[in-house]
Amino acid sequence: MTQEQIQTYTLRVSQASPCELVVIMYDIILDDVKNAKQAKEQKEDKQYQADLNHAGKFVNELMEALDFSEPIAFRLMSLYIYVNKMLARARVSGKPDSLADVEMVIENLRAGFDGIKNQDTAGPVMQNVQQVYAGLTYGRGTLNETCLNAMDYNRGFNA
Repeated sequence: MTQEQIQTYTLRVSQASPCELVVIMYDIILDDVKNAKQAKEQKEDKQYQADLNHAGKFVNELMEALDFSEPIAFRLMSLYIYVNKMLARARVSGKPDSLADVEMVIENLRAGFDGIKNQDTAGPVMQNVQQVYAGLTYGRGTLNETCLNAMDYNRGFNA
C-alpha cells in the first residue's frame, strides 16, 4: 500500500461507524488484490505475496469479528472461508487466476454493507479524534484538509 492510501484509510477509520469499518476493510482487501495483480504483471513476486498476505490478514480480522448470535454470521463465515481459500490458492500457485473470485465476493459484500451503513446510528468508533474538514482552503490543484484543535494533544489521556 502506498503512503497516500494509508493516510486516506487512516482518516476514514478515524471517522467511521462500525458498519463503515467493515466497508473500509473490504476496500482494503480489494486494493490489496488489485495491487497483487499489478505486482504479478510486473514480475514482483515478493510484493505479490506481501499484498496477498495483507489481504488475508483483513479477511481473518473480519472472521474474528463475527457475532455468531446473529444467523447471518454463519453465511458470512462461509464466504470469508471461501475468500481465504482463494487467496491461499493464489499465494501457493503464484497465479492470480483465483483472485477474480475474491474480487467478486468482496465487491458484492461491500455493496451490501455500503447500502446499510447509513442505518448504523452508533456513531464513530474512535472517540477524541481531531475533526478534519476538507475544502476550507484550496491549494494549487489540490484540496487542502484542515484539522481543528491541532494543538490539543491531550485528547482525554492524563498521566
